[in-house]
Amino acid sequence: LSGLGLRHVGYGIPVDYFSPWVTSFVQVIRGLTDDETVHEAFRWSLNLLSRVLTRVIMEGSTLVMQAINENSANHLKKAVACAPRGERALWALSVQVGTQSISPLLWAIE
Repeated sequence: LSGLGLRHVGYGIPVDYFSPWVTSFVQVIRGLTDDETVHEAFRWSLNLLSRVLTRVIMEGSTLVMQAINENSANHLKKAVACAPRGERALWALSVQVGTQSISPLLWAIE
């Protein structure tokens, strides 16, 4: 799930979208079945997923990733300039959350 969350960081998905996303999916399931147990199980699962993704997005939303999402070379320069001298390349090359990491540079190229 951390990998999925980091991809969402790269997509620039706001965490405010997760609550309506969960609600809409649960409404679809309500239209498919009348079983309240299924509704609650689905809601619980999606709420857990949204909480994990929110945590990963919050932890993975570094200045470098935000600058890349804004598609701004000027913001990227400012973001990397905030890093200590010995860590500037690392800030541009890797964002890690838990055991998953993503390369902002590779993301920007793709």
